[in-house]
Amino acid sequence: MPRKPAHEQFDTLKAIGDCAFELFGRYGYEGVSIGDIATAAKLSKGALYWHFQGKEALYLDCLKRLHTIFDSYIFDVMRTEPDPVKAVVTLFSGLSKLLQDPRVEKGIGGYWLIPDTPETIHIITAQRSFETAAIEVLNQVLRRGQEQGSMDLGGDLDDMARAIISLVEACVLPLRHLTPDEVNRQLGVLARTLFRAYAKSPELVKLVSKLN
Repeated sequence: MPRKPAHEQFDTLKAIGDCAFELFGRYGYEGVSIGDIATAAKLSKGALYWHFQGKEALYLDCLKRLHTIFDSYIFDVMRTEPDPVKAVVTLFSGLSKLLQDPRVEKGIGGYWLIPDTPETIHIITAQRSFETAAIEVLNQVLRRGQEQGSMDLGGDLDDMARAIISLVEACVLPLRHLTPDEVNRQLGVLARTLFRAYAKSPELVKLVSKLN
């Protein structure tokens, strides 16, 4: 079978990727079949397999896309921000911006519905690797903030980093059922509550208080 011109291959790949990303985000790995994706992309199964070896490979591609979205709005920005106070605020303001991204507006909770089976071992490994890297970013930011005296976490630094990741997840999981504005209001309340207890820098308290 002759290959399509490069621009047509790109269009087909984009159609497959966009449809798969949305379906997996809404229904999870087990809730979506290759046939579902092919139908949504208006392709035959054969055409889809021409570009991807199977559902696991396609899911991994979508998971990488999801991680890139989180990195671009939150974690890459935090990595490059030397001021821990601003980095903490970036976490919440970045999440607020992420919630407005049309790629996630129909929900991405399905990416947390990964069955623990031999078939999905590479998927689980990729997800855990991303979560570990995200926690490390938060850990470094919180440690710098504690060293500079802008926050006092006592011995809770590691637990706080993990708790914030759980907070991020709690904000994105209900996207199918809540509007971005509703989630943003909840996010603001959670941020203010969280740092009211730990913030020692007036600047941090002021900046966090401005979150919706």
